Amino acid sequence: MITLDLNVLNLDPVKRLLRSYPRIVVIKAALQVLRSGRQINTENIEKAINDIMNNEKDDEEEGRD
Repeated sequence: MITLDLNVLNLDPVKRLLRSYPRIVVIKAALQVLRSGRQINTENIEKAINDIMNNEKDDEEEGRD
């Protein structure tokens, strides 16, 4: 059973990324990738996560000005 779970983590980029990032960020990034018509894979989701994180930092900096 553990082997099956590990294989699922290797195949499913969302489940694998949930170990490193908060659930809401991974889901939001996956939805962005789907909306843009790109393939759901680790690379595309991580790019979307970086975009989300950078946008949040920019929003926080604008709020301080």
